[in-house]
Order: sequence, then C-alpha cells, then structure tokens
Amino acid sequence: MAETARELNFPSTPVSVAMGARVEGLDLARNTSAGIIDELRELLLEYHLLLIPGQRLSALDLEAFGRHWGELLTHPATKHRDTDHVQWIGSKADRKFTFFRGVHPFGGGWHSDMTWHPTPPIITALHARRLPSSGGDTAFANQHLAYATLDDETRERIAELRAFHTGKVFGPDVEDSVHPVVRTHEETGRKALYVNGNFTRYILGLPDAESEALLYRLFSHATRPEFTYRHRWELDDLVLWDNRSVMHYAVRDYDEQRIMHRIVVKGGTPS
Repeated sequence: MAETARELNFPSTPVSVAMGARVEGLDLARNTSAGIIDELRELLLEYHLLLIPGQRLSALDLEAFGRHWGELLTHPATKHRDTDHVQWIGSKADRKFTFFRGVHPFGGGWHSDMTWHPTPPIITALHARRLPSSGGDTAFANQHLAYATLDDETRERIAELRAFHTGKVFGPDVEDSVHPVVRTHEETGRKALYVNGNFTRYILGLPDAESEALLYRLFSHATRPEFTYRHRWELDDLVLWDNRSVMHYAVRDYDEQRIMHRIVVKGGTPS
C-alpha cells in the first residue's frame, strides 16, 4: 500500500510552519482510487491538514469521497437536500456556546468538531461552494504542538484528567460525552490537547473555580499564533483535517453569503 502511494508522488508543499500541505494535480470527481486515498492518508498524518484546490464536487461526490475514509456521521444542524451525510453551512445562524458566555456566530470559536459525540469525528472535509468578496477565512491550530509546548508540571497535572463536553447548543436531544483532556492519536501515538471553548464545559473531579481556571489557561495556550495556519479560501477549495490533532475557527468578518459543504468521518472512543 505504501509503495503504491509513493509511486503516485503528488506535488505537495507546506502551507505554514505549524501545519498543513497543499496538494496539486488531483481531480477527485474523476479519480478516488485506493492509491490516491492511501497517499492522502499518509500526507494527512504528516501535515494534519490538506488543501486540495480546484475540486468541482457535488454534494454526492463529496459524500462518496468521504466514504473512502470511513463511516460518515450526520450532524444535528443543517443538512444538504441531496444527502443527510453532507452538512450545508450557510453562515446565517448564531448559537449560544457553552463555556464562553454570549452569542457567537455559527461555527465561530475555537473547537474540534463534535467533541460532544461519544465517537467524535477523526476527519472533517470542508468544500467551498460560495464565498464572500472578502473575508471568511478559517484558522486552524495544531494541538500536538500545543501539548508539546506545555511545561512539564502542567502536562503531569492534566495527564489523567477527563472533561465533560456538551452538544446541547444543537438541541436538547444531542449527546453529551466525557473525553480525556489529553488525547492519544490512534495511528501515530502522539498526544494532543483535546478541550475547546465551544463544547467543553468542565473538568471532572475539580472544584468549579479550579476547573474553569485550568480550562481558560489551556484554551489560551492551545491557540497561540505559532501553532496556527489561517486559510484564505478560493472557490472549490477542499480542505480536510485531522480532528484528533487540530482545532479550527471560522472567522465571521463578512456580510455576504458564504456556503460550505462539510462531511465528518466517524472515529472511535478517544483515549
């Protein structure tokens, strides 16, 4: 499998020091062979995020691409009219998120997708279908770097802690889950911070004030500029990232419509 992937040898170049690679020469509407997917998997594990420009994909094409990576989850928010497994994101709604008080633009706030789910996504793919004339970037933060740059005392303190994540912002019947504060990547064995300001409510076993103070500290550290890549979208860009190692933030600095299609690939129970 690895030999086939190397023979394909797609041109790829880093997009930032912290994370991400741009992959050229693909037409995923026509060719999603096993060799292509194998190489993309290798690149994703290395770079955590892949930008694949110029992809003319319908919602059903995007769904078919996603199924090469695993079982797809549905999302309790908006769904595409052609399939429940592609989320239509029109950037119109506001949501009240959990940890930070107030109303935030939908998609705003640093988070990893669906951490409130018992088996949260391992991969998200986002496809740009309509863009504003300016603005609408998405920022990403490498959580392996965030964990590795914590001081030894903090890493020891959080090693065995677990946190409560809630999805009630999307409705009263959406699941809540408990996950480790430090997640171990199933394929690479690397550790990453796994808390976020949108869905992580508190750390189990700590007094409220201590839990809140520690979470604020971790949230602040996790998104330091040196851990981040900010993507300026072009029409038909496809960006996929590893939710086990990456948080993201949709920058709502525009008034025109911005439409994205999204798929999320089901993972296992974080450990």
